Amino acid sequence: MTATTESTRGVLDRPVHSVMRHGVVAVPEHATLESVRRAMADHRVHAVLVEQRSTGRPLGWVRAEALLTWMNLEPAPAHAHLAITERVVTIAPDAPLREAVATLSRHGVSHLLVCDEGDVVAHGVVTPLDVVAAGD
Repeated sequence: MTATTESTRGVLDRPVHSVMRHGVVAVPEHATLESVRRAMADHRVHAVLVEQRSTGRPLGWVRAEALLTWMNLEPAPAHAHLAITERVVTIAPDAPLREAVATLSRHGVSHLLVCDEGDVVAHGVVTPLDVVAAGD
């Protein structure tokens, strides 16, 4: 076994909360796509969580790639919920990164919402880049 494999193995045993980005950039479902664009630009993120206005329940992610399509095609104001392209998949903050990697792959998503089971309030978000950077 190489040193890289051993260090990778140790990283993947770390809990998700040790590498997640704390907090989540979110907008309500009725926000305009211009608001989504501003949120992405202001916070320098590649996706924004869309939440149900009345309950705060997460509905899905608007990713930058989808926003580009809307910016190119949609001349009239549109609402954030129309641009959702990625569903919400959650993971517990104490789950090992190994589980996060498997969950990202299994569900074909680029963001995992980190929250306690049954909770709609997120602690943060974890992405493949967060996992890759954890090895540093």
